[in-house]
Amino acid sequence: MDLRFTYPILFCTLILMNYGGVDAAKNLQEKSSSSSSVYNHKHQSNGTDAEKKTESAQIGLFTMDELLSFRVGTKLPIFFPIRNLSLYPPLFLPENFAKIIPFSTKEAAAVFDLFSVPPVSRRGEAFLGTLITCEESIEGENKICATSLESMIGFVEKAFGPEVDFEFVTTTHPTITTPIIQSYTVLEAPLEIRSAKKVACHPFPYFYAVYFCHSDPNYGTKAFKVRLVAESTGDEVEAVVVCHLDSKSLRSDHLVFRMLGIEKGGSFCHVFRQGDIVWIQKTSPLAAM
Repeated sequence: MDLRFTYPILFCTLILMNYGGVDAAKNLQEKSSSSSSVYNHKHQSNGTDAEKKTESAQIGLFTMDELLSFRVGTKLPIFFPIRNLSLYPPLFLPENFAKIIPFSTKEAAAVFDLFSVPPVSRRGEAFLGTLITCEESIEGENKICATSLESMIGFVEKAFGPEVDFEFVTTTHPTITTPIIQSYTVLEAPLEIRSAKKVACHPFPYFYAVYFCHSDPNYGTKAFKVRLVAESTGDEVEAVVVCHLDSKSLRSDHLVFRMLGIEKGGSFCHVFRQGDIVWIQKTSPLAAM
């Protein structure tokens, strides 16, 4: 893979897809950040089965059977957040800078002081949460918290192996300017993105761009594209949905078990949000389900 061309293109694309307006509605920011990644997330959901199903759809959680049942005309209430740049900066640091700045809970105080962010603040607590999560291990998965573009690409190259060209796919909704929950209509049946190996990367809140990247060679995943249109605004979305075929690596109190009613070990799917990316083997064909 010729990274002389990949680096600049990827760098510009990451900036664009993370840019979403700092002044997005404050009362929706908490929901936005909590739904950006399904990992290590606790959630209390004590409603009826119908309420749980609606709420799980709003944050983009589905069972595999639900996803495969989507047909043209299926209606879904979904919330697509707009990335808050004060929590999710779009720019990676140059690798030489990223390597010399401490990235650990033990040295968190010095880093908070360096960037003049109070630890006891909304941003400070979110940033500390990133450090804690990045230091945790996930059974059966290879992971990295990439603090530079080079470290992200290096992890992906190692996951795919030598002499393998790769590219990424991501959810796109270029016309959404206001993050609201609204009903979306499925325009096409889900299309599977075929790739023997996949690496998912999620932006985490921090002082500069940090991506949590992971692959799960032991449990496996499937990825799909789903085209949607918003009923009230007409916004079109090409959503990437990733399905985990085995949930054994998740904690027993994880939200997917309560909201989807699946048992530990069952499969589940989640919609990737703005900025989340999936690396796949290049020129992977799509197959209608």
